[in-house]
Amino acid sequence: VVSGLIYVLMFGMQGWFGGWLAEHDIKLIFAVPGIVMATIFVTFPFVARELIPLMQAQGTDEEEAAIVLGASGWQTFWRVTLPNIKWGLLYGVILSNARAMGEFGAVSVVSGHIRGLTNTIPLHVEILYNEYNSAAAFAVASLLALLALVTLALKSFLEWRLHASISGQGD
Repeated sequence: VVSGLIYVLMFGMQGWFGGWLAEHDIKLIFAVPGIVMATIFVTFPFVARELIPLMQAQGTDEEEAAIVLGASGWQTFWRVTLPNIKWGLLYGVILSNARAMGEFGAVSVVSGHIRGLTNTIPLHVEILYNEYNSAAAFAVASLLALLALVTLALKSFLEWRLHASISGQGD
C-alpha cells in the first residue's frame, strides 16, 4: 500500500511529475503502466534476492577472462554471465510471478479499480465480494489458486532441473 501511495504522490495529478506527465499526455496513475510499475517495484526484490548471492558466489573470473580475450560487454553478458545465472534468474522470475499474481496493496492504490481497464484478479475478487456475489468471488479466487498451483509446479520442475544440472545429469 505504501509503495502505491508513493507512486500516486509522485505521478498523480498533484504529484511531483504529475504536471509534466499531463502535458505530455502520459497516464500512469489509474492506468495499466502504473500497475506494471507498482508490480515491478514490489516484486523486483525476489529476482535480486536470487541473483545477488549467486553472482557473488560465482565471482568475476569468467567475465574478466572473456573481456581479456577480447569480448565486448554485450558478448560477455550474453555468452558468459547470462548462461551462469539463467536458473537463478528464472527462479527469481517465478517467485516474482507468484507475488505479482496475488499483489493487492500497491495495485489497489494505483489502479483506481476501473472495471475492465485496471482490474486485476485479486481486485476483481474484492469487487465481487463487496457486491455480495460470493459465488463469483469464490470462482475467481479458485482460478487464482489454480494459477498459484501451476506456478508452484513450475517452480518445483525448475528446482528439479537445476538439481539435475548441478549433479551433471542435465545440460
